[in-house]
Amino acid sequence: MGIILIASLLPVAILMAYIYAKDRYKKEPLSMILKALLGGALAGLLDIILLTLTGLGSIQFSDPLINSAYMAFGLAGIPEELCKFFFLYLFIWKSQYFDEYYDGIEYGAFVGLGFAGLENIGYVAQYGLQIAVSRALFAVPAHCFFGIIMGYFFAYAKFRPWQRKRYIVLALLLPMLFHGIYDFLLMYNNALENQQLGYILYASWFVFFFILFRFAKKRLNKMIGK
Repeated sequence: MGIILIASLLPVAILMAYIYAKDRYKKEPLSMILKALLGGALAGLLDIILLTLTGLGSIQFSDPLINSAYMAFGLAGIPEELCKFFFLYLFIWKSQYFDEYYDGIEYGAFVGLGFAGLENIGYVAQYGLQIAVSRALFAVPAHCFFGIIMGYFFAYAKFRPWQRKRYIVLALLLPMLFHGIYDFLLMYNNALENQQLGYILYASWFVFFFILFRFAKKRLNKMIGK
């Protein structure tokens, strides 16, 4: 169990250290960092509860395209990011420590990483250590990127109240969209038996992952020193 926890949480810790080190001014207190991580973990649990109670997880469509889109957006992108946003708002919005633009990036990323950590433990425990490397390279960073994007617009909503509705919508919509596309390219590929199309989808997924990385990195850099 110890090896599973290390393999699951090490990439989370590395990304946390990177995000935290980028805060060049007033460092966030450990209590708030832990609170954001807890919020992410609770978001993961809430997502499981909601999908179980509503029965959405049991819905299947015969068409691979429709089913992949439903799973990617309806079961992953939309509910997961909605649950993350709920706890980001609940735990962070009114905090006295949320007083700088970069704080939005930091707390958004930590909520995303809290979610990724819980999810990672489940995947590694179920499928073994062989999945830990791929998730460390892609799935965990992706959740961090979604959190950075959410936190970026979350900060603008906080400090630009005259445009609050617009930025709240963006803080929800863009992570949902990016998350859904990220999952769809993988899920649709897995649902098809066409090898040539599979290569195209995999290539598209790698390109999209790079775009996602660049989009999140640009917003992180923009917030540094803001």
